[in-house]
Amino acid sequence: MAKTVQHPKTIGPYEVVRALGRGGMGEVFLARHDLLERLVAVKRLAPREDTKLEEMEERFLREGRALATLHHHNIVGVHDLFVKRGTHYMVLEYVDGENVAQLLKKGVLPVDVAAIVATKIADALECAHRRGIVHRDIKGSNVMVSHSGDVKLMDFGIARDEALDQVTSTGVVVGTPMYVAPEVIRGGDADPRSDIYALGALMYHALSGRRLFEHANQDNLYALIAAGKFPRLSRVAPHVPWRLRRIVERCLSRKPEKRFASAGEVRAALELFLASNNVWSNHEERLVGFLKARGHLTEEEASAWLSAESLVISATFEGPSRPWFARGWALAAVLAAAAAAAWWIGGAGGWFEGLVRAVGGG
Repeated sequence: MAKTVQHPKTIGPYEVVRALGRGGMGEVFLARHDLLERLVAVKRLAPREDTKLEEMEERFLREGRALATLHHHNIVGVHDLFVKRGTHYMVLEYVDGENVAQLLKKGVLPVDVAAIVATKIADALECAHRRGIVHRDIKGSNVMVSHSGDVKLMDFGIARDEALDQVTSTGVVVGTPMYVAPEVIRGGDADPRSDIYALGALMYHALSGRRLFEHANQDNLYALIAAGKFPRLSRVAPHVPWRLRRIVERCLSRKPEKRFASAGEVRAALELFLASNNVWSNHEERLVGFLKARGHLTEEEASAWLSAESLVISATFEGPSRPWFARGWALAAVLAAAAAAAWWIGGAGGWFEGLVRAVGGG
């Protein structure tokens, strides 16, 4: 029989409801403040025995301090950071929802949903980078989509604040390899452009269902990342409009100077893409409808955030039905055919008259 893991009944002023998960650094509990009656996520530092406790404590404190300086709708908030009986705790905003890695288990994200999520994360990164904080671990499990349609960037545990000393040793790669930028793999420092690369890798995964270098093996993974050799998005996800593919590919440029200069530029490019494709204007409603369509929300739960009419429309909307460039080519083909007919009908001397007759049927 599996051993039942016991969790504390209370942590300071918080009543523990249940365990939410466990990772390499510790455990996370859903808890309720006994006076405010507010649900929170309490992270308890409990690293594996093979890890260096002092380094993990510094990382833990680094995350709390980084989050305390960041006030942004798309970044999970921190409420408290304390030590009790020698154990470090962090009290965080509770996000009721699924992370992108969980969402991808049911298939790729619709084009518009992937673009909306990426826009929100780019906005969050713009805030962090302006403060001098590099996240360094952008990946699906660190991006939450709440049941109310919010997008939250989480886990700043290995974030680097330019105002603080670096915890990791020079030359040590931190982050998830599939999302680590080539220059970092080659031993360079992580900076805002490496976060932009990781965001591109996340978009690639969300749109194609494939990790960037999942074709690699343990022996050649780092070499392929350093060389920037991965299947083009146009090959693994041909349904993605070229303008969005271009945004992803630019984020994934092997040379940092060829990427977007800032997360703000990425956000602006994604917003332009969404606007030009007539995407659902209320992004929160669209995400709630998507979660309902994928079975992550019941109709009753979704109706708490959407009207009945919006729920039907949002849940069935699949993003741009035809990329704008396809519409452009179709229009070009019609005009070319009309011009040919005009030449035939009106002759060289009466081309304009022939065009009017060809298009108007006169």
